[in-house]
Amino acid sequence: MMAKNKFLSLPGMVFTMLIALWNTHAWSIGIAQYSAFINSPDLYPDSLEDTQIGSGYNDFQDFGLNVAFTNNLNAEGLGAVKWKVTNNSGRNLASVWFFGFLDAEIDEPINSYFNESGVLVSVSGAGSGDAAADSWEIDEPGFTFGDIYNNLLAGSLDNGNGVPAGSEDDVSLALGFDVGSLLAGESILAMFDTSLTNIGGLSHADPDSNLTFYFNGVVEVQPLSVPEPGTLMLVIIGMAGLTMRITFFSQ
Repeated sequence: MMAKNKFLSLPGMVFTMLIALWNTHAWSIGIAQYSAFINSPDLYPDSLEDTQIGSGYNDFQDFGLNVAFTNNLNAEGLGAVKWKVTNNSGRNLASVWFFGFLDAEIDEPINSYFNESGVLVSVSGAGSGDAAADSWEIDEPGFTFGDIYNNLLAGSLDNGNGVPAGSEDDVSLALGFDVGSLLAGESILAMFDTSLTNIGGLSHADPDSNLTFYFNGVVEVQPLSVPEPGTLMLVIIGMAGLTMRITFFSQ
């Protein structure tokens, strides 16, 4: 009887090497678009968009909203981004909603982007009185069947998942925050985080890469600055002195 070859054949060796490389490859989260949206009837009928990563629109400034953006994402696409949006429009804004939108792909160069799904983990906001998200949506970004982008422009997410497990496709995520009113001069402070740790919010998974990341955020209003007691006292003393001088010269 012929003895079995103790060595792998060349095709077998190549297959083994490919499996080893696959198991040790560095995964990646590629961001196609990272945007903020703001909606108020006192601004414009549709939501305004500010895209800081990827392709999109930037029209906050055109309506008197000053934007400061901070990007603390690492090379893998994980970490925090921050928006500070200051109302320099000269008017108070009512019924304000703020949205964070993330269109990301996991290992797209290796296994494409239409094999992914999303899950609602937890969205627990209770209106404008807290910083947590009040609405959400998981959907195909709108290139084929998804309506998430149209809903962002309308200022109303549908609290639905269009790409659950079993119906995998291109995944995008959005969270909505009821801000309430935003007075002239006030700022919205918004921070969004992507993490491999469960931080609530929404999750995005690629089963072929065996990777899931989480997306969540907080949004709050920074009120108009109030002078510190010492500064306020100096202002009062200065005004009192000015009043005395005016009274003296008017006599």
